[in-house]
Amino acid sequence: MRPMEVFVSPVTDPRVNLGLESFFLNEFEGEGGLVYRNAPCVVIGKNQNPYKEVDVAYCKRNGVEVLRRESGGGAVYHDLGNINTAFFGKRKGIADDLYCRWTKPPIAFLESLGVDAERDGRNGLEVGGRKISGSAQTLKRDRFLHHATLLCASDLLKLEACLSSERTLVSGQSVESYRSPVENLMEVVFEAQEVEGFLERWVDFLCSHLKGVRSTIPFESGAVVQSLVEKQYSKWEWNVGRSPKYQFRLPVETDYLVFWVVKGMVEEVRWELSTESSALLKNLAGQPFSLERLKQTSLNSICPHLDEIVF
Repeated sequence: MRPMEVFVSPVTDPRVNLGLESFFLNEFEGEGGLVYRNAPCVVIGKNQNPYKEVDVAYCKRNGVEVLRRESGGGAVYHDLGNINTAFFGKRKGIADDLYCRWTKPPIAFLESLGVDAERDGRNGLEVGGRKISGSAQTLKRDRFLHHATLLCASDLLKLEACLSSERTLVSGQSVESYRSPVENLMEVVFEAQEVEGFLERWVDFLCSHLKGVRSTIPFESGAVVQSLVEKQYSKWEWNVGRSPKYQFRLPVETDYLVFWVVKGMVEEVRWELSTESSALLKNLAGQPFSLERLKQTSLNSICPHLDEIVF
């Protein structure tokens, strides 16, 4: 019988690590976990709208990428102070049991550090009423992927700034994140240790807890991940355009342009306060609701803050 395997990603590129998660879900036959850290980014759930989840201007100014994952759930801020783990394998029971099953290892790990953590009722873990971990999952045929964060030494001010949005500008039926007060593990474990040290302790604990072995990333994942990065995780069509249908109120001078967007494409556009029709409105209909396309129209001159509002 093949042992459980624990892998540690050698990179911090979030697009690559999303690709690795897809590889272990869809292409890998074994079971185990992938541990990784990401450079600053926001990762939204598969059925979310980034305009409802993030501060577009802040993310752009600070070079924080906004990416979409394959699983559901809410938006999560990642940086090098956040340790991520994706558990994967064959489904062995009803899907709901997976949340209970895969919150047990981090609870046991935190207990080994003298930290009393418990489930928060929303598929996360909390310590003293403050969230320290969130999780989400996806199921494909007989396989599952269950991933979880562990806030270790994240920049919580940046986390809060990124995950603030002007929700009055957008409406629709996407899944919305539930905001919770958060805490870093470093604040409750008083040890002079770097994040890398906690990551290694977590990996050692997993190998012991799962009765598994630490392995190197499979060579055959390279081509699969590269293709996913190029064709999916680097594409506006996936990260933004895939959002469930929504309406967006774009402030233009003393009025708003209201866009009805379906599958990333402008289905209809009208002025909110005026019944005036114009060549601008006709030119926008049927086009992608993207910064690249909008900047090619006269909107670029009458909406000077377009770069800060639209992806």
